[in-house]
Amino acid sequence: MIEPVNTRLGLEGKIALVTSGTHGLGLAVASKLCDNGAHVIITTSPGDVDAERALLVLSGKPGSASVVSLDIHDENAVRTLLERVKLERGRLDLFVHHAVSPDLTPLLNVVEPLAKTFVDGGRVVVAGYTVTPVHGVIRTLALEMAWYRVAVNAVVTTIVDNGPMNIDPDLVDRLAIRSPSGRVTVPEDVANAVALLCTDEAAWIQGQVITADGGLELLERWGETR
Repeated sequence: MIEPVNTRLGLEGKIALVTSGTHGLGLAVASKLCDNGAHVIITTSPGDVDAERALLVLSGKPGSASVVSLDIHDENAVRTLLERVKLERGRLDLFVHHAVSPDLTPLLNVVEPLAKTFVDGGRVVVAGYTVTPVHGVIRTLALEMAWYRVAVNAVVTTIVDNGPMNIDPDLVDRLAIRSPSGRVTVPEDVANAVALLCTDEAAWIQGQVITADGGLELLERWGETR
């Protein structure tokens, strides 16, 4: 029997939607939210071979999970899904966009329907990489959705250590040696930061892009520290 993880973030019973949540950063975020008692709806693209494995990873946790198919670039499909979530679940509390594409404009096209899916405020968080142009989109979304008491922020990282799935293991090893914290970011590091932004205590953090990389990016700005 899997021992439930102690819930400490106040996310029990929250309804979360995580795009591209069957792999990588998306799955790590979904897993963290499930660990803390949320029901997580993860979206997948047609033919995604990771969907079944993702549900297996999320099973047995204090929260629950379901999978739906979605093309984030199809505005009508996004609107339909949001309407379905509100109809079936009554509301949406957390929306996490796993940015697998640098094109974030689809988010700007669904501001109003997304905001109206939140009944009593909520959170929108974009999770991706520092190369993704998130700042302008986050600022725009934050200004648009603050009226609905929805806080919009982003968590980005320089590079992620995906273990055996690393495309360039040598690069990861070299960066780990250089990192002020002695290792490279793992998906759970980003998921932890996203979850913190989803808490009630983070309600007054608005329009921020947080870099979660153990200080690796500081080397580019200020040079070696040791």
